[in-house]
Amino acid sequence: MNMPNLSICLFSAALGLSACGGGGDGAEAAAPPTAAVVQPASVVTPAAIPTGSTACDAATGRVLNVGAGQTYSVPSAAAAMARDGDVIRIAAADYRGDVATWRHNNLTICGVGGRARLFADGNSAGGKAIWVIAGTNVTVDSVEFRNAKVASRNGAGIRAEHGGWLRVRNSGFFDNENGILTHNTAGTSLVIEGSEFARSVVAGGLGHNLYVGRIDSLTVTGSYFHEATVGHNLKTRARESVIENSYFMDGPTGSSSYLADFAEGGRVVLRGNLFHKGPAAQNPSAISYGSEGFTHTTNTLELTHNTMAITRSGGAFLQIRTGTQSVVLKANLFAGTGNQTLMVGSYASGNAVQSGNVNGLASQIPGASNITSPNFWPNADLQALLDLGGVLDASYLRDAPRPFQLRSLSAARKAGALQSAP
Repeated sequence: MNMPNLSICLFSAALGLSACGGGGDGAEAAAPPTAAVVQPASVVTPAAIPTGSTACDAATGRVLNVGAGQTYSVPSAAAAMARDGDVIRIAAADYRGDVATWRHNNLTICGVGGRARLFADGNSAGGKAIWVIAGTNVTVDSVEFRNAKVASRNGAGIRAEHGGWLRVRNSGFFDNENGILTHNTAGTSLVIEGSEFARSVVAGGLGHNLYVGRIDSLTVTGSYFHEATVGHNLKTRARESVIENSYFMDGPTGSSSYLADFAEGGRVVLRGNLFHKGPAAQNPSAISYGSEGFTHTTNTLELTHNTMAITRSGGAFLQIRTGTQSVVLKANLFAGTGNQTLMVGSYASGNAVQSGNVNGLASQIPGASNITSPNFWPNADLQALLDLGGVLDASYLRDAPRPFQLRSLSAARKAGALQSAP
């Protein structure tokens, strides 16, 4: 489901096992580029952007205009002339075969008048991506990246080699080998807001919609991940991953392995998300934690107010490895085909702290597999089981009735990601 030029309702900025179900992710997978892992540093996150505007609307700095009749006809021409602090405004249009490396710091790069659509058409920057982001503290807003493929089979829409933070908002990544592929440098962060990642595919390999290396933090808000091919919809090795109000879906034909893979543990918070694991999924488990061991000091998993629907027979909602320090499951709705296990793996399921969770059937959420217009609001029979009578998670303040839409909540809460009909 490609949704260009979407207004994001009430949207504000916020900060192992093989993909086929056995073994470890090998070299054939889209592995993050090797780099020295430095000690974690304090990461400054980008400031909020007002609803209904792009990052370029409020940015200050020298402006470089890109497009037909502008100073620079294609984005790569602007990248070659950019300086620290520049604002790059790219007219909404199709840019074919144009690739670029952005080396400067504090850049703000936006599509103007809609999304700028970049098609790789067989080209890549440095054999890596349509765009390589190498500067510090860079924002990319309202840009689409399509069809990135390279000889090493880990071509990305964006290869993130940034310092500080990289923020990607209201953007799209379609039919790439990887949507975004990051480096392995602690002290850096990736912030994704209101963006779509779809149909990653590697011929004979593993395509991940988003693959995050050993960075300091990953924050995802109000975004939509769907139909990864054999690989994962999201894979992260970050020290901290906070994922809120986002959709992760296979639909009827998507063949992803895990909907979300937290391969090396870390602090993980999943709040208000909606998950659908489909019948063509490669792996029987929906979410995996610590499948490739632990590299971080803190290794905790918390799920609150998520809805998980599985229409693939068998398997489990969660796969968790020994070494996990704590698992907290609060106010989630787990709905399967009737033969799923809540939790598998070497972690003792009895050690998980649980409260307010509800079990149901995926058939009671009939719209959960609809990629074009997903609807996770359950039928009346399941709704009757959801009232919690209070607030179990004071941080759960918004739900996502549709992809890219956030609405504020009040009063008592229901189990699951949605508090009322979309």
